[in-house]
Amino acid sequence: MKKNLFPTLSGITLLALLGSLPMIASAQTVDRSAPVPTLQLNITTGGDDLREGSVAYAEIRLRDGRTLPKTNLNGGRGLGGNSRNSFSVSLPSGIQLGDLDGSLLTISHDGAPRRFPDGYDNWNVDAMSVTTARVCSGGLSVSSATGSPWVRFTGGKTFEALPFRAPDTSREASPSSLGLKIVTGGDDLREGSVAYAEIRLRDGRTLPRVNLTGGRGLTGNSVRNFSVSLPAGTRLGDLATFTLSHDGAPRRPFDGYDNWNVDSLNVTTPEVCSSVSLANLSGRPWVRFTGGKTFETVTLRVR
Repeated sequence: MKKNLFPTLSGITLLALLGSLPMIASAQTVDRSAPVPTLQLNITTGGDDLREGSVAYAEIRLRDGRTLPKTNLNGGRGLGGNSRNSFSVSLPSGIQLGDLDGSLLTISHDGAPRRFPDGYDNWNVDAMSVTTARVCSGGLSVSSATGSPWVRFTGGKTFEALPFRAPDTSREASPSSLGLKIVTGGDDLREGSVAYAEIRLRDGRTLPRVNLTGGRGLTGNSVRNFSVSLPAGTRLGDLATFTLSHDGAPRRPFDGYDNWNVDSLNVTTPEVCSSVSLANLSGRPWVRFTGGKTFETVTLRVR
């Protein structure tokens, strides 16, 4: 039986989460605009349990000052000593990953005695981690161009090069492939003609040319998506230029050279879905909640 000489009620307390943010799966910079509907809290109780009837709460204050409704994590259920417990905290619609950067997660503990002659319930927390549910990034644009047309391929104009422009925060990312979105304009790519993609690296090397269409035509005013693989270890910062080229030489008698209008090209990293770790804290205990110690404060970081 736990007893405390001062069985006072705990008030609302703030726990701000401090930690680095490694992505559990990281192929590119995390999309800070991605919606986050829930947070997952994993709490490891140490040698002093949370008694049946005591309550642990979570409350989030965003960096813009808004405080979200407090969540009753355990509903009065006890958490056994040396046990690992997972809880889900729902977030209002419209909350984005970037909104959580610098925000505070509030964990409060109400261990006031519910039965005579209990004292205040002490509780050891040895570890806590906070992650998002799966967050998906739709792809980071690293090269793009538009026009009406952007380029018209003819027998005298067979290629066009674009520079890669990767943000500094994503230059170390190493995607396994790039996605291409090509919008054909009013003049189609004829069946039998070929579109190629070629990537030149900043060290002067040129990666093998990729046949995008395989001789299949692209109809006028259509949108097609393609994927180009990258060698293992290639970083976004290693990419210098992307070249789209066109072989429209006639394949049948009486055909002339095939002209092709491209209205837009967008080169992106592939979609990446992953959980994002917002905090990972531990100790023996990391924090001991008592009647005189009802909260701990740390900061959420999104990098």
